[in-house]
Amino acid sequence: MILELQTDSEKRALALPHFPTHMQAVIWRNWGMVSTGRLGEVLGATEAQIIEAATELGLDKSTAGNEARWLERGYITIIRANWHLLPFEQLLQLLGWTEERLAFTLKEDDFLWIKLGSMKPWTEPVRYRPLNAMERDQTRHIRETIVTHFGKRTGSLTHGERFEQPFDFLDQYREPSVRDRVPARKPDPGELRLDIPWTIEAPRGNSILDSSLERFVRKHEQIWGTKWIIQNSSALSATVEHRPVMRIEIVPDLSQPAESHTISVGVDTITIRASAETGIMRGLQWLAGQMRKRRVPYVIAGEYRRTSKFDLRIIYSYSAVYGDPLLSPELDPYPDELLERLSDAGVNGIWLQSVLYSLVPWDAAPELSVDWEKRIVGLRRLAARARQYGIGVYLYCNEPRSMPVPFFADKPDWQGHTEDGQAMMCTSHPEVQKLLRGAIARLFREVPDLAGLFTITMSENWTHCYSRAAGGLTNCPRCSKRKPSEVVAEVNGLIAEGAFSEQPNARILCWTWGWSADWGWTESDIANAIERLPDNVIVMSTSEEAIATNIVGVPGQVIDYSMSVVGPGEKSLQSWRTANERGLRTAAKVQFNNTWECSAVPFLPVFQLLEEHLNRLNDSGVSGLLLSWTLGGYPSLNLELAAEYYWESETGEKTGINELLRDKFGSAAGQGIANASAAFSRAFQEFPFDLNVLYCAPQNFGPVNLLHLQPTGFQATMIGFPYDDLLSWRGIYSESVFASQFKKLSDGWRKGLQLLEKARKLVLPDAKHEFDSLMTAASTAHLHFHSTYLQTEFVITRNRYLAANREQTRLKACRKLMDIVRKEADNARQLYDIVIRDSRIGFEASNHYYYTVQDLKEKELNSRFILEQLQQAEERAAAGLPNLH
Repeated sequence: MILELQTDSEKRALALPHFPTHMQAVIWRNWGMVSTGRLGEVLGATEAQIIEAATELGLDKSTAGNEARWLERGYITIIRANWHLLPFEQLLQLLGWTEERLAFTLKEDDFLWIKLGSMKPWTEPVRYRPLNAMERDQTRHIRETIVTHFGKRTGSLTHGERFEQPFDFLDQYREPSVRDRVPARKPDPGELRLDIPWTIEAPRGNSILDSSLERFVRKHEQIWGTKWIIQNSSALSATVEHRPVMRIEIVPDLSQPAESHTISVGVDTITIRASAETGIMRGLQWLAGQMRKRRVPYVIAGEYRRTSKFDLRIIYSYSAVYGDPLLSPELDPYPDELLERLSDAGVNGIWLQSVLYSLVPWDAAPELSVDWEKRIVGLRRLAARARQYGIGVYLYCNEPRSMPVPFFADKPDWQGHTEDGQAMMCTSHPEVQKLLRGAIARLFREVPDLAGLFTITMSENWTHCYSRAAGGLTNCPRCSKRKPSEVVAEVNGLIAEGAFSEQPNARILCWTWGWSADWGWTESDIANAIERLPDNVIVMSTSEEAIATNIVGVPGQVIDYSMSVVGPGEKSLQSWRTANERGLRTAAKVQFNNTWECSAVPFLPVFQLLEEHLNRLNDSGVSGLLLSWTLGGYPSLNLELAAEYYWESETGEKTGINELLRDKFGSAAGQGIANASAAFSRAFQEFPFDLNVLYCAPQNFGPVNLLHLQPTGFQATMIGFPYDDLLSWRGIYSESVFASQFKKLSDGWRKGLQLLEKARKLVLPDAKHEFDSLMTAASTAHLHFHSTYLQTEFVITRNRYLAANREQTRLKACRKLMDIVRKEADNARQLYDIVIRDSRIGFEASNHYYYTVQDLKEKELNSRFILEQLQQAEERAAAGLPNLH
């Protein structure tokens, strides 16, 4: 097998001594994800034998789970769970995949091979066998431990039950109607009643407008109990009984942003006027939002003019399968309920990753374009559906992709930079340029509703000859005679030319990500590349990139993005200034929900930091926002806050976090929640920012990361396996500083939780569900931060314990280790209690579930095993016996 060549035969898989047998570890970790029948096939057992073995471990058959959904949407979780358990052959059998599919997934599914460590540790095949007497005794202890710690922890639930199952959030995007149908008060003078029948006079036959009006009427009836009638504005008003009228007027005006609008509220009329359908839609959303905020179906008379400040606001799906979603309609990355939630939160763009040769036919290698027609159909349908919500579809364009060297056998002139058996299709070659430009044009010809693209032209994947050329050096005979900035600008230009040839209004965002010193770029190179870009493209820079950090005197800088460090930084500001001087519009890549600082929660409630960032971006003059990478797409309270800043209002409407929280939770509760968020924001600024910390430290996995009494020897991987690799976790920080910062962060965050809990009793009844969601996100984040501190202290203390020569030193370290293990086990139990109630927790689109309930229970077994080892050591020391380590 080709995959077997990727197994490191010298690196044995992790030992799991908290399980009596390897077989039981396989059953345990896959329980709830893989069916008992499939487990039996993999282990060479009958289904009855698997069920018996699971029962002996304390596993409940009723929690066997939904195998089909896990294999569709959680296969990365399955792969990660079995990476140290099964050899490739059995892993393929477990997944029901071909070798080719697994190889493709490891390569193309958002760097999964790298996340797993770029190697497969060696494992023996695992087969079912009956337990011996000692193993049965150990297994009984496991069952007793699970019943003791998890059997009675769930309140009204019995052992094994859950409030929510994994992926239940997929069915929860539609917000429940929670308003009272009867207004809480009568209208004040100057308020117009909207809880009586109205007629909406509007031009018909416009798809976006028709859809927007129908949604407004449907939701208004659901919430306030009043049915409105939509009438074609060309019809005579006399044909219906007299009732108040809302008039919709579309007055084309190219000088106004498409989403800007005016709402005029009179005695018994409302007029919504805009230059485009999307402007009317935003006016309707504002009107519905006013009723929702004020909790009454009334609106104050007056004229409201609203102009969009950020006319581009693009986000990624919270739940999309990263690999090839257009090929499988049942895995819809953007269901209508999610599109509606995102639209209501002010989003007007969504994005998908793409590989160009899979979307358009490619004569150079037709086998790579198999099923392109199906993907195009899927893309057309998505673009058409999203359009009804005022949302455009954008593709992430990282082209042209590199090819294996044999690909160039009959076209040697195309071969550019060559490395590790891969070669770039040299974009300095006229035929490659024609190929790229033509393929982009074909894409927009096939999907006329496609809104645009955004590019990455340095790093990420191998594309042009400088894309991964360290230090700005390439072995391509053509490109080596050119500057990297010239080649990069040309690639962006080819992509833009192809798009504009079919769709002149397409939005092409040229991202400056990777235009950095790491790849040999200077400030003048960045300026040169921007100046060479074609007209009408948008220059996008990561807001926080290259901001200098100084955490407790340790100098560093932001690479990629952050929420604990507020942007924009000078590097991005300079790129935007250069673009403006060139006459180009600008956009900021941001993260408004979460980052790799903690991606296991749908959002981080650091509202003050977000508000500060939004104000700074407004001052910067950017007109577009890429709101998230693959993480951060949940329609959350954070996105609601951001939406408050997307509009300029001539009426001086008050916007901001205090107003939003007051309107949503009530005045008293809103102030308490604001105080809690301020504490979270202060604490979060203690995060020891460094790229190594983001990718390698345990804050994305939290309590589920296992403890090891002996060093594992494994190196932490990029958001895959933290192991016990403190050297990689801490990055630029010393052990003591790293531990201290996570302690400050978790302690400060705990104070915020205490303030948040105090606000609970003040929350308005109809906001309790959203308050619970806020508390869940905040509590989970704390457990992840606190666990990272505890795990750091564990590794430091363990190393001191193992190296100690004096018995008293060893005994002191031993007792500290036991205290840490108990606290860490308690964190895992608390996280378990959260996970069984909220299916969002632990999920991230490109990594699937970081952990399952089985993983959290396993941490209990892992902790118990280590405690027993330490207790034996303590007893030996007390008895004056030599230590066995």
